[in-house]
Amino acid sequence: MTASRKMGFQRVQRLLAMALLSAGVYLNRASAQVLPPEAQLAGDTWLLKACDIGEQDQLSAVLRKFKPQFEIFFLNALNNGPSPQLLMENEAAASRRFDLRQEALKTGKGLGLSEADLQAARMTTREQYLAHEREDFVVSYKSRAVGGLGVVAGEKGKTALRALAADQNSPLQGSAQQALLKLQTASGRANRKK
Repeated sequence: MTASRKMGFQRVQRLLAMALLSAGVYLNRASAQVLPPEAQLAGDTWLLKACDIGEQDQLSAVLRKFKPQFEIFFLNALNNGPSPQLLMENEAAASRRFDLRQEALKTGKGLGLSEADLQAARMTTREQYLAHEREDFVVSYKSRAVGGLGVVAGEKGKTALRALAADQNSPLQGSAQQALLKLQTASGRANRKK
């Protein structure tokens, strides 16, 4: 990993830590009243971080411990999206990434892009870049909420997942289908244990 990439990765980690702290203040206030701090942190982490399998398993155990509360938590996250504070933090980080991107695009050396691709990338305005990054962040956040419902959904959560899974125009359709499969698999394992 190059030094500049490592610094960028460290910045992302710091921003994630700040976002996790601020997220606990805003996210799902109704569920925050009934979730203990470690559970709230687990939910916030789930929504904001792409976890590896081991970490996801640890978080899933916490989610299952507070299943009814987390169903509300993830439904709220799915319906409301990220908080205004998280959106502002994400936009600030995206703006800094845009500046770094523009610097790299000035020479284009070492990027492995053709001249036509470099020119196209240089034509992207800050506003276009930030809008795309915001949309990606919102979809990712909601997709993680859908994934959380794949662990904890009761009837309300399953109803929301079925609606998304049937919506061919939703960017969350595939995530919802996977969440329903995960619930079905977990239900099958529970029935076999009986």
